Amino acid sequence: MSNPKLILIEGIPGSGKTTTARFVCAWLEQNGKHPALFLEGDWNHPADYESVACLNESEYAELQAQFPEFVGFLAHHAKRENDQWLFSYRKLEHEQYQAPSALFKTLSKFEIYDLPPKKHKQIMRQSWKNFVTRAIRDDFTYVFECCFLQNPITTLLARHNQPIAAIHQHLLDLAEMIRTLEPRLIYLAPPDPRSTLENVRQERPQDWADYVTWYLTEQEFGKAHGLKGFKGVIDFYTIRQALELEFLSTLPMPSIEMTNAPDWSGSQKYLEAFLKA
Repeated sequence: MSNPKLILIEGIPGSGKTTTARFVCAWLEQNGKHPALFLEGDWNHPADYESVACLNESEYAELQAQFPEFVGFLAHHAKRENDQWLFSYRKLEHEQYQAPSALFKTLSKFEIYDLPPKKHKQIMRQSWKNFVTRAIRDDFTYVFECCFLQNPITTLLARHNQPIAAIHQHLLDLAEMIRTLEPRLIYLAPPDPRSTLENVRQERPQDWADYVTWYLTEQEFGKAHGLKGFKGVIDFYTIRQALELEFLSTLPMPSIEMTNAPDWSGSQKYLEAFLKA
C-alpha cells in the first residue's frame, strides 16, 4: 500500500462508521502500521474539538472576574492558541474538578461549534494545520470518524444555513491542508437514509433523538426549510448525504463510496483493496 497517514470515515448516523473505523484500525495493525483511532466525541481529538470553549482576551478577563476564586483553576487548565483561550469544559466537568457547575455552564456558552461561521472556520483551519504539522513527524496512521465532512457541514448548514458554495470551499481548504498526509476517505452511504435513521432512533437513547431533532429543525436551516420533528431529521440527513456525495468527487484525495452498511461479506474485501492500493 502507499503510506497514508490519515484515513477518514464519513457517513450519516447508523451508516456503519464506527464498525468500519475499528475494522480499518485492525487491518492497519495486522499490516505493520500503528493506527491511532479517534471516534466521534473524543475529548482528546488531535484535529477536531469536542466540547471546547473558545474565549478571547476580554471574554477570559470577564470570566475571571465572574469566578475570582477559580482564577488559578482556569489558568491551570487553559490552553492558549493564537490569542484565544481554550477550555475542554466537558472533560473538566467529567473529571469532577472542584469547580461549580455554573462555571462549566458559562464556559459552554463559548462552545467552538457555536461561534459565528467566520471565526469558527478560522479556528478549525488552524487546528487542522497544527495537527498536520505534528502528524507528519510521528509514526501513527490516524483514523478519524466523521469530523471531516459531518461536523463542518452539520455546523455550517444546520446551525447557520451558510451557502453551499461557502461550505464546499471550507472543505476544499481543509483538504488542501491535509494533502501532505496522503489522506484517504471512506464514505458510507446507505441507499435508504430513512430506514437507517429509524433504526438508529430505536437503538439510541431518546435523549439522542430529542437533541438531534432540536439541532436540525430549530436552527437556521431547519427554520428556513420548514423541517419538523424526526421527519425533519430524516429530510436533513438525506440532503446532507446527497451533498457529501456531491463534494466527494471534488476532494483531492482517494475515496470510495460504500452504498450498504457493512455486512462484512463483500465489504471487507472492498475495504482491503482500497487500503492496499
